[in-house]
Amino acid sequence: MSKTAILIDGGFYRKRAKHLWGDKTAIDRSLELIAYCKDHLKDTDGKQKRDLYRIFYYDCLPCEKSVFHPYFKKNSSLKKTGTYAWSLEFFEELKKKRKVALRFGKLSDITAGYNVKPELTRKIWADPPNAKI
Repeated sequence: MSKTAILIDGGFYRKRAKHLWGDKTAIDRSLELIAYCKDHLKDTDGKQKRDLYRIFYYDCLPCEKSVFHPYFKKNSSLKKTGTYAWSLEFFEELKKKRKVALRFGKLSDITAGYNVKPELTRKIWADPPNAKI
């Protein structure tokens, strides 16, 4: 039986999995990821075809920076978001899994922020959230 390494682009996987299978807890998402990888080791008839060498999961740690929120017109800390806490918990769960190796890149602090299309920016500035009607 041949040994197989699986490489995962973590950011893409998390976004795609949320779209396909909805929101899940970090524990459930990590179990789903392992099961998904193991399914790829099987032949089309469901029999085990390959032996898992290792799952290499590549991602970046979540950003801790404070960024300007264009809609609320104030700085918001990304470290205080639910996504930040969920991501850290997800990585901790993956660390506990057998044959999983985490590899982290680094996000550029310069590019961290909200990217809003110009036409939406005009709408936001024309109709501020705290405007009295």
